[in-house]
Amino acid sequence: MADALDFQIINALQIHPRVSWAQLSKVLAVDASTISRRWSSLISERRVWMTCYDSGAPKTRNGGVSALVEVRCVSGRRSEVIEELASKPPIFSVNCTSGSRDLFVLISTPSLVETDRYVDEHIASIPGIIATQTHYLRKVFFEGSSWRLQALSPTQVKSLENLRPPTKNVERKAAYQEIIRALQTDARRTAADVQAETGRSIAVVARDIDAVLSADWVRWQVDFAQQLMGWSAAAVLWLNVNRTDQDRVVDSLTRLNQARFCALVTGQANLAVLLWLHDLEELDNIEHRITSAYPHIEIHDRWIVPRIAKRLGHILDVDSSHRRFVPLDGGDKVLEV
Repeated sequence: MADALDFQIINALQIHPRVSWAQLSKVLAVDASTISRRWSSLISERRVWMTCYDSGAPKTRNGGVSALVEVRCVSGRRSEVIEELASKPPIFSVNCTSGSRDLFVLISTPSLVETDRYVDEHIASIPGIIATQTHYLRKVFFEGSSWRLQALSPTQVKSLENLRPPTKNVERKAAYQEIIRALQTDARRTAADVQAETGRSIAVVARDIDAVLSADWVRWQVDFAQQLMGWSAAAVLWLNVNRTDQDRVVDSLTRLNQARFCALVTGQANLAVLLWLHDLEELDNIEHRITSAYPHIEIHDRWIVPRIAKRLGHILDVDSSHRRFVPLDGGDKVLEV
């Protein structure tokens, strides 16, 4: 089990993924060599990993479509289906769940037609799958890339934000895409390492890394093996929310640290919320808080998620430790849940 310092280091890198150990030493009041050793252990033990990716935000505004797809499997074939789904780049996440479906996956394509086609030709056709049901995402309010551990004090958070280059509107360039690919699974790679891979001068590479770090269309994600580090379960709540309550409900969910993803969806419920839980009792408390604050909300359904098999392209073992990465090159935009 990780301790408080491990969580502080992870939280710090969620805010500023390329902060130097010397800078972080001052923020955490911990020796830089200790921080470096802890981070190396977390990585080598496959309990922590990183991702850098193009969020595809401009394409989203031009009509990109994401969808959550329920999958039903033949009895005894679920593991085979998971392996096949996880190998496909356009499928960013694969989750085991409860109820009438065995799994749900998150995909993204440029259009409704292409989403429908992908589900039919590349998901429903997999041997061992007997049925699918698609829920299109109408609007995403927040996702996993913005989720934080909240292991740091407000002063520490502010210090790290001040050390990071401010976010700005950076033009997309082919050179920046090359940098993103080089940093895709390790946002902390040195400029020298990236220079050796790209063949460009180290000064240009360092400049481009800084530009990518500040670009408003780039996401830097630090994630961890949630089951090994204290989160034993997850759940999806399907809510029916009145339009007049929608903004207030979403604002409340944004401030709920268990909530990692929230989107308007098509179907019998109109709002889906993914929660990370330390135990299932937390779900009862969260539901009570929501329905007490907003009596008109209807909880249409709840799915328990005992295992996340793939998250943001990273394939995970049964214990949620990192196994391998499937490059994120198959979708119009990327959402991390």
